[in-house]
Amino acid sequence: GLLEHPTLPPALAVPTARYKIFVTGKSGVGKTALVAALAGTPAPTAHRETLGIEASSVFWPAKPRGAERAVMFQLQLWD
Repeated sequence: GLLEHPTLPPALAVPTARYKIFVTGKSGVGKTALVAALAGTPAPTAHRETLGIEASSVFWPAKPRGAERAVMFQLQLWD
């Protein structure tokens, strides 16, 4: 994934699909590590409880099957 929205020239501009993904589950199962892996950041080495909500924004380019153009997915990962 990309942490920042890439700048594209107007001829290559693609639509952006925005999604909020809320990650929930029991304590200590790896939710924060999953979000870190998807965001391309290092996972914490020691367990600590996440206080409140930590949000990460990831931009992911993809070309859906059957589509003529690529789409830029903006995933807001809420942990």
